[in-house]
Amino acid sequence: MLSIRGSKGNYAYVTARVKAKKSLLISKDNYPKLMLMDLNEIGRFLGETQYQVEMTELATKYDGVNLIELGTSRNLARVFTDILNYSKGDLRNMLERYLMRWDIWNIKTVMRGKYYGASAEDIQEDIVAAGKFDEGYINILISLENVEAVLKELKNREGLEIPDEFVKEFQETQTLAPIEDYLDQLYYAEVLACVKCRDKAERLFKQFLRKEVDVTNLMTLLKLKKEGLAPEHPEKYFIEGGDELQIKALVDLSGAESMDRLASELTRYSFYADIKDALEEFKKTGSLSPAGLAMQRHLLRSSEKFSHIYPLSVLPIMDYMLRKKQEVDNIRIIARCKESDLAPDQIKKLLVM
Repeated sequence: MLSIRGSKGNYAYVTARVKAKKSLLISKDNYPKLMLMDLNEIGRFLGETQYQVEMTELATKYDGVNLIELGTSRNLARVFTDILNYSKGDLRNMLERYLMRWDIWNIKTVMRGKYYGASAEDIQEDIVAAGKFDEGYINILISLENVEAVLKELKNREGLEIPDEFVKEFQETQTLAPIEDYLDQLYYAEVLACVKCRDKAERLFKQFLRKEVDVTNLMTLLKLKKEGLAPEHPEKYFIEGGDELQIKALVDLSGAESMDRLASELTRYSFYADIKDALEEFKKTGSLSPAGLAMQRHLLRSSEKFSHIYPLSVLPIMDYMLRKKQEVDNIRIIARCKESDLAPDQIKKLLVM
């Protein structure tokens, strides 16, 4: 099967399957109802949806927020793995590289768990085995004693070996930041290189990925400002390949003497309208959460626009994957907030829809 301009892949079949999956996503109308339910009611609700298999399998061992978090994470991994397994050709290659983000996510989750002394059960709650590393291998990483042992094990895996210079920096500083930054840079270098831009759809997909780089870099920039850091070489904190925020621009922005000045400089960029209010809140409260949520909403709107332009391409598949991931995030946020007795109006502010 040929997609736009002859890029090989079974696009018609996969997009049809994804369209069917998209119809199963929880509608916006259901979120106000979920916010009024207790944890047991949320669990029963999920058991009557596309999460039924996972919720049923786990219900004998888990309950409450643990059941909800594990059930939704495992469902996400199963759905994404299914999509990859019935994809072929160039489409599969792009999806495989795109799903590498979950390998990165899982490695960082395991290392953070080891660094902070979390239990194996706590680490497993945040694992999403939707990448190259299956659940069995991730459990091997979780079983290891410390971060150094995890890094040593990764040396045996092709494609995700951490260079010695970053391991040494971790050992000297006892902070995971150098390794995590390297993993993020590796991921985006790999996925951007995989998209060949042979047609308009692939060019739009690559543009979207570059927007993701912008979001990641912008959040890094705001973190530096929040912590009052003015590093001598700020470029090492940022990822190459952004759409609007090139490294030189980010270095210049990092030198802004105040948040007011930084916000003023950001007015030149297309995403500013979406984050304007969040930046004002950041200036008042120092909280980065509103900015992160605003940028996620910005990305979702971008993906939705792209997906309708070329229905037989990678774009609607990526749009579904983003929305599925966001649905799982929203469910988990609601569950955690219910456990903490937050009111529905407070929970609503934390959701991205």
